[in-house]
Parts: sequence; structure tokens; C-alpha cells
Amino acid sequence: MARRREPALPVLAQELSRARETHVEDREYSPTYLISEMGSKLSRVLIGGVLTSVENRGSEDDPFYLARMVDPNGDTYYLRAGQYNPEGAAALSHIEAPSHVIAVGRVRSYSPDDSDAVFVSVQPENLREVSEQEVSVWAVKACNSLMRRLKGAQALADASEPELGAREREGLALAQEKYETVSTESYAGLLYDCLKNLSGETPTTALAEPPPFTGEFETAGAMEVPTAAAATAEESSGEEPASDTDAEAAVLNLITTLDNQGEGVLYDELRDNAVAAGIDTARLDELLDSLNDQGLTYQPAFNRFRVA
Repeated sequence: MARRREPALPVLAQELSRARETHVEDREYSPTYLISEMGSKLSRVLIGGVLTSVENRGSEDDPFYLARMVDPNGDTYYLRAGQYNPEGAAALSHIEAPSHVIAVGRVRSYSPDDSDAVFVSVQPENLREVSEQEVSVWAVKACNSLMRRLKGAQALADASEPELGAREREGLALAQEKYETVSTESYAGLLYDCLKNLSGETPTTALAEPPPFTGEFETAGAMEVPTAAAATAEESSGEEPASDTDAEAAVLNLITTLDNQGEGVLYDELRDNAVAAGIDTARLDELLDSLNDQGLTYQPAFNRFRVA
């Protein structure tokens, strides 16, 4: 049987990063698909945004590039390119950050043997510098794909016929099988935010000084939204959000309390305790960035935080 070429599907960074389940079809040469929570069957992807960081972790003779790319919603793709995809590596070696880019690449996911964490990256087959308008056109396609699948999921929930192609139907069925619960509201919010950004209200794809990049990857767990219980508790409290100073003090106290061995506290443990204390995941990430910038905390190892 001839090997068929997988289509490159447009997908927003947050949907890609939150995917953690895989699927292999019962056919010769089937790739390992990464199944997103919203039912996208991802093998090859088409992504766009601003290339913000590029670093050669190899050598001049045998380069291995780690790069970061931010989509119009401000979420991050991680790119890896070395000797096994020389075209992508060559492209990364010639494009200076920050630059607007479009890339086609293969999805790669990795889960360490001793962890439930899933690390998702893209191995670019081709990457080129484009205009901001071209990135916006790509983003509209990615939003349209997400919107179709959101409507399809709602149709299935209402026991009606979704207006989807065969691949989209299969992807949604796999997502419902593999993910126990999915917050479709969070993806509707993602879609709204991205379209709002594209309208020009908050132009996140504007070129800016790239932030520092360690070359490390966020896990799918780190991208999850707060639990329903935490959200309900926050809404029912009726209290104003804590000030930055108070919230930072609370996070410092959590790290100090949880770091029993003096080796730093794992992000997942810190996140769970922060959510229980009324600090959602997005807010926690902002506070950790601020504390690290002030030199009040640091990371002794990947995904661990310790008070300085």
C-alpha cells in the first residue's frame, strides 16, 4: 500500500499544547496522531506567529535548534530541529528573531517514564518569514477549524448531525473516548480571545524584544484551566482579587511550606495548592515570572521552584 501524506492542519498553540493523548490507526504506515481535546487529529500541522527565540543547543557541525514561537493569541509553540530535518534546521539558522513566520512540521510528544507529564513540540519541515497579514490569514483558518469542531461537539451533545468531514468526526469521537472531561467553554473563550486579537484590539503578534528562553518546554498539565471547584469557590467568595504584592507573598509562602527537602517544589504540586488557595493557573504563571524576575525565586531544576 502506498504511504499517504498527512495534511498539515492549522491549530492554535494552546490547543496543541494541551493535547496529551495519542492514537495509531490499524493500517500500514499509520503515524502516531496526537489527539487534541477538541478532536483534532494532529500529525502534520500548519502554525503561524512570531518566532521569538532560537538557540543552537548542538554544535556548528551538528546543529540542534530549540526555538519558541508565539501565536496571535500569545500562546507558545516549541520547535525542535536537527540532523533528521535539515530543511527546518536550515530555516531556523537563517531567520532572526523576532520575525513573523509560517511553519509546516510534524508533531512530537514525549512523556518521561517516571512522569505523567506530556511535552509537545513541532519538528519543522519548512519555515519561512512572512508578513503580519499572512499570519492573520493563517490564524483565521485555525480559528475556523476550531469553530467547526466546537459546533460539531455541541451538535453531538444535542444528538443532532454535525456538519463535519470524516476526519473531523473521527477526531471528535476519539477525543470523547480518550478525555474524560473537556472544558468546551475554555476553547470557546480561546476562540473569542484570538478573534478579538485579530480584530486589532490587542495585537499580540506585534514584533517586540524576545523574552529570555531557557529551551525548556511546558507540559500539557501546565496549560490546564482551573478546576470547576476552584472556579466556583472564587466566584462565590465575593472578595476582590488579591493585590500583586499579597498574591506574590502567598506564592512565596506556598513554595516555602511545600519545599520540605530544600530541593524546590514541583510545578504541578505548587499549581494544585495555588488553585486551592484561589490563585488560578494563569495568575500563578504571571506571579512566578514576576518573582523570578525580582530574584525572589529561582528554578534549581526544570519544573521546580525554590525561594532564593
